[in-house]
Amino acid sequence: MGVVRDELSNMFIKIMAGTVTREEGTMLINSLAKESYEETMKELCFLIDTPPPGVFSKTILHTIALTRNKAFQNIMISSLEHKNAGVSILAAEELGKLKTADAKEVLIAHLNNEVYHVRQASAAALAAGFLDGMEILRKHVMMHSEPYYRATSAYALLKAGRQGVEILVGILNSGAQGAVCSVAGALASSVPSLEDKDIPKIFESLMSAGDKKETQAVVDILKLIAVLRGRVKGYERYVEAFVDSPYELVRKEATNTLNKLSVS
Repeated sequence: MGVVRDELSNMFIKIMAGTVTREEGTMLINSLAKESYEETMKELCFLIDTPPPGVFSKTILHTIALTRNKAFQNIMISSLEHKNAGVSILAAEELGKLKTADAKEVLIAHLNNEVYHVRQASAAALAAGFLDGMEILRKHVMMHSEPYYRATSAYALLKAGRQGVEILVGILNSGAQGAVCSVAGALASSVPSLEDKDIPKIFESLMSAGDKKETQAVVDILKLIAVLRGRVKGYERYVEAFVDSPYELVRKEATNTLNKLSVS
């Protein structure tokens, strides 16, 4: 074991034992980096992947983050794809706090990562850390061809508060069938996020999808309406219009939705 790795390992062990604070640990990290930047970077990356006994990878990364030193941005970038979801999420959060152009580009690229927790962390960091983060996610939902990737960004918008919900309702009325399906599924999972003024827009999207004969969009919007239950009282006739649809999937979903609304 090299001298730098030995010093870092002992320091992280002491942090876990409570005999050294993380803030004190940042002083050693910065000192070692000042003396030998390349070696310190290499050993920190090694320890994140192979932590000393009793030490968590997330603890190491969090201590590095507390340095608030942009010189360690590349460690955050490499940790974004860590197999441990907690490490990945922390890395994404820290990249969002850095607010650099490089950090943004990395997070955008990872919206298309094959690993769900990496996509999820990247989307959440973009929404929270950048002024145009929600617009980036909106475009991703609208333009990506794969539903799982669209859904990750849609759920990130949902969790971003009222502004994110308004963006989702706007997408619901975009006429882009794939995006509409993804958004309907996201909104159905968090009905309390919707306000009464959103209800008419949901039915507008239903009728628009019906006019375009976009079967899957109609089905997914009907599922959203079904979980709204009593909140859509007075709008039942719009659902009834689909009971006689020439498409069996639509007929079944419309009937199922009406049954749920009738008992609400």
